[in-house]
Amino acid sequence: MDWKEALKSPWAIAAVLLFGTNGGRKLLKSASKEVIKVGLTVSDKVKEIVAEVKEEADDLVAEVQEERKTQSKEKQISKA
Repeated sequence: MDWKEALKSPWAIAAVLLFGTNGGRKLLKSASKEVIKVGLTVSDKVKEIVAEVKEEADDLVAEVQEERKTQSKEKQISKA
């Protein structure tokens, strides 16, 4: 396909309408802003979930460390 045929394709016409007109550029800008808003919302939610999981993991680690200390003390007492 040469460039003359490519310019007659539906994609080329759509690109000209979108990029070549004020209305098309406004539509693209509006759609882009919506995509960015959704992306930021998803990003915020993922960060929130990760923070919750990290907090729960930190709590579990603290519990296990405390249990190990308690078990160690019990073993020392039983040896005495």
